Amino acid sequence: MSVPILLATAADRTISLAEYVEHVRREVDVRDLDSAAASAPMLAALANDRGFLGALLGRELRDPARFQADNDYISPSFILARGRGWFVRANVWTPRVDDEPELQDRVNFYALGHDHNFSFLTVGYRGPGYETALYEVEPGSFAEEVGAPVELRFIGRTTLAPGQVMLYRASRDVHEQAPPPELSISLNLMLVPPEASLVSQHYFDLQAGRVAAIAGLATRGRMALCRLAGLLGDPSLAGPLAQLAAQHPTPVVRRAAASALAQLEGGGAGQDVEAPGA
Repeated sequence: MSVPILLATAADRTISLAEYVEHVRREVDVRDLDSAAASAPMLAALANDRGFLGALLGRELRDPARFQADNDYISPSFILARGRGWFVRANVWTPRVDDEPELQDRVNFYALGHDHNFSFLTVGYRGPGYETALYEVEPGSFAEEVGAPVELRFIGRTTLAPGQVMLYRASRDVHEQAPPPELSISLNLMLVPPEASLVSQHYFDLQAGRVAAIAGLATRGRMALCRLAGLLGDPSLAGPLAQLAAQHPTPVVRRAAASALAQLEGGGAGQDVEAPGA
């Protein structure tokens, strides 16, 4: 597959959100990118329904206590539907404003090269769309350490115009988004099997070709749990920490577990030690 995948859909039909959700449930395997790519015309057909998003948000606003109650995003994203290993969301992309551009960039993840630990399908829904610079990285080809060198292959630039569908592959496709000239909205089918939580998300210094940060809510949570285990000083935690240090698939979690284990065994502050297989 080319990277990222630009899918020609030319959908001339319109479907409802309920029809799209039923199609995803029947036809899309969250671990099979071919089935996700094959569903692109249906996502484009959903994007042809110009009124569904406003109607849905209107219904939710009438019940403020439940409005987006299961939404953990800090960026302007709205969860539209959920299923086993997938969910549908709408992302709002705002043009840059003059009074707080740096804060806006952080909230919207503008000017920040990054990959994702899941694959997703996206379509332009409203407005001209954001511009994105596209790169490819070979998964596992770089050390999971801040400052580690990484080989990023520049692919080009594109704009997520209305009706255009793209498929991003987990841990392989990297993009850096720029704010659109006008308010824009995209619709996403997020493919998130349980094992995605075992993989880190990475932010990159694209100019220097280095890892800038390592993220992921599940990764950060496991690292914090390891650090807490080391601080508690309970010898019974040594076994689980040793197992994590030896077997966890994420290097930063292995290192956190090894450091906590060293703290337990040494009875002092944790040290940055090399975990097996790091």
